[in-house]
Amino acid sequence: MDGPDPSERAPLRTFPRRRFLRDGALATGGAVAGLTVPFDASAAGVPNSRAAWLRLLAPSTQEYAPVALSADELKTLIAAVDRLIPSDDLGPGASEVGVHVYIDRGLAGPNAATLPLFQGGLAALDAAAGTGGFTGLTADKQDDILGQYESGDLADAPEGFFPLLLEQTRQGMFADPIYGGNKDFAGWDLIGFPGIKLAWSEADQTIDAVVKPEHKSVAEYRGDGW
Repeated sequence: MDGPDPSERAPLRTFPRRRFLRDGALATGGAVAGLTVPFDASAAGVPNSRAAWLRLLAPSTQEYAPVALSADELKTLIAAVDRLIPSDDLGPGASEVGVHVYIDRGLAGPNAATLPLFQGGLAALDAAAGTGGFTGLTADKQDDILGQYESGDLADAPEGFFPLLLEQTRQGMFADPIYGGNKDFAGWDLIGFPGIKLAWSEADQTIDAVVKPEHKSVAEYRGDGW
């Protein structure tokens, strides 16, 4: 006998943004914020100003065309990451700052080996949602399915997808904007990370100092993205 329609079940849990940030954002942000690959920007004719760099490297999140996932897979990914980091009074949500851009670009580059796992995991979300797919569900019901995935109770779900999705979402939120996420430095502002700062004054180094954000990407120092 077939089980109950996931769309008719009451939500099992939600993913509070404060818990998400508390559990992993600070550590992950610090680890990925300065990632850079040496690149001769001037030789490549790349713009030198911050505004020009960010226009080039952080495309409109709404108009982004995937380079690894299909268009439908990207829609499911956007819906999933927006439940992990939803927009709220603390700031913009995951897709607003380009987390899906970060993940998709990585899947076409250094994280290409995990592409089949991502595709299988996204397909499992859609299958669990039933008619209309994951994107067709309400936020509470999406949380229900993600909760089942996290606890290992989602049928036919590939093992390892949920923790990978969680980690990649954190990275996309808090990595340097050169990688496609953290648009307008929203992730860094959220955790109070000032960005690349070459000179620290005595006042900056005092206990409980609030350091003015620099909003500088490694792009300004000839760093490269994916």
